[in-house]
Amino acid sequence: MTDHSVSLVANLITVFLALTIGTRIGYIVAARGTAHHMELMERHFENSRKLFERQQEIQRDTDLQRRSREELKHSYEELGIWLHRLGRTLDEIYFGADSDRQAMRDKAEALLGGRPWEIVSPPASTAAAEFYWSAEVLARIRGLQGPFAQFATLTRLLMLEAGPGKGPEGSPRGRDRWQQWQELHSLIAGIKGQAREDLAAPRFTAGESP
Repeated sequence: MTDHSVSLVANLITVFLALTIGTRIGYIVAARGTAHHMELMERHFENSRKLFERQQEIQRDTDLQRRSREELKHSYEELGIWLHRLGRTLDEIYFGADSDRQAMRDKAEALLGGRPWEIVSPPASTAAAEFYWSAEVLARIRGLQGPFAQFATLTRLLMLEAGPGKGPEGSPRGRDRWQQWQELHSLIAGIKGQAREDLAAPRFTAGESP
């Protein structure tokens, strides 16, 4: 074999080895690049999953707060309706007891003749709504009982003694009854004011102060 042939074979072997080594290095680099790429993808999907779960959690909390707020508002609407009826009942008792119309007097007497303490107690229909009323509202409602008991007792006495046509100016007892009637309406206004504060305050646990 000539020197030229030996040199050619040596060059071919060198080229072959270079290609083999280069290919191997390429595979290694590619493999490492693929592993890194896969790691990045896995990290991206994991972050996306955590973000999605957090968004779902926030949405559930938002929906729960919205439903709780709607239930709270509905419960205070029931309170407002009952307070309106209570104020009207107090007026029917007050003016009916002093009226010269027998029908109005009979109605006032009927309201006081049954269980008068139930007049200032929320009806059974509001039992579920009461769960959402604040402790302050419930305490103010209980505060109606004493003044109403005095008002009812004095009204009965005046209906027995004075007869129709004896208004607040007719006797000292009549003036006292007028003051008690005014006090009851003031207490009702206080309950309404507390309810407005509760609704304006941040969300709070039902049955507790805001």
